[in-house]
Amino acid sequence: MDNIGMIWDFDGVLVFTPHEEAWRKAAEHYGAYEFDHEFYVKYVSGKPRYDGADNILKLLGIYEKFNATDDEERQKLLHEFADFKNKLVNEMFERGDYGVNMDAIRFLIESKKHGIKHALASASKNATKLSERIKVHVGNQIVSLYSLFDVNVSGKASSKEAVFKLAVEELKTMFPNLKYFIVIEDSPTGIKAAKKLGLFTLGYERETKLDADLRFKDFNEFNLNAILNILERGVDE
Repeated sequence: MDNIGMIWDFDGVLVFTPHEEAWRKAAEHYGAYEFDHEFYVKYVSGKPRYDGADNILKLLGIYEKFNATDDEERQKLLHEFADFKNKLVNEMFERGDYGVNMDAIRFLIESKKHGIKHALASASKNATKLSERIKVHVGNQIVSLYSLFDVNVSGKASSKEAVFKLAVEELKTMFPNLKYFIVIEDSPTGIKAAKKLGLFTLGYERETKLDADLRFKDFNEFNLNAILNILERGVDE
């Protein structure tokens, strides 16, 4: 299986972070109370920080509320709003307001034993810092979640599609023998971006139905050989 590269989303797959709650609190701080889970999934989840922030400010009428009518005023408000949300979420991280998906991490560790290579490819720059803080057991050692990845491109591109593309490029550079690339995602935005690049998608359906090549609700469902067989057959499921 040393010809497979796995590209991982972070929030909602490996770690259950409080991004949604932080965006909601930020929106309310700026006077918008219509932010709910459906809005988050559709307009914010899986998007780079400023894209998600712009959707909130635009669609919930915050630009109008603050009379941000020209580009300069809108950019100023956008950065102020996104920075405020980032401050909130980092305070939550410091308090430990997040959950670790140990089933996903066990699957990642097991797949590494079979030679599969891994890239961390979140739209968020926060993924790097948080993954460095999270400690996991690998055999008799305690290591950071971050150290389990061969490549990290989190927050290094302007869109989810560009982040995935960069992950593929960096994995190919480090491991030229890679033939198959799999993206593991929980958001419609991420699945759409991966499929646009022609990548095989595993849709982690915790809450949202996904248009992925293979959909699942539990990492314990996976059989690595079965996934390899699907890739080799080129089955479109």
